[in-house]
Amino acid sequence: MGSFYLSDHVLDGEVRVIRVGGYVDFDVAPRLKQFIVNRIEAGDRRIVIDLSDVGFMDSTAIGVLVGVLKRLGEVGGFLAVACANDNVRGIFEVVGLESVIPLHGCRENALAAVA
Repeated sequence: MGSFYLSDHVLDGEVRVIRVGGYVDFDVAPRLKQFIVNRIEAGDRRIVIDLSDVGFMDSTAIGVLVGVLKRLGEVGGFLAVACANDNVRGIFEVVGLESVIPLHGCRENALAAVA
């Protein structure tokens, strides 16, 4: 589960689901940021980030998600994060952002949150 990857698709014509996998650290955080920013600049306003396949995430990557949340807020958008991995959820808690970034235990709950 070490290799970083991104994929995305649109559900119901309006919710962009971005699936992230592997190790998400300072080396790949700029790619993650640019990938999401490009989607926002293209007009996406409802985004679900699915971290189900993330094995490790550092504070740099979490900072990217905070920036995405802020950017979406500025354009009236919504962000939800699906994260079932307790280790990754724990990182959000350690940095004190579990109440700032909307975390959901599964993709279905994250989708419902932005619907």
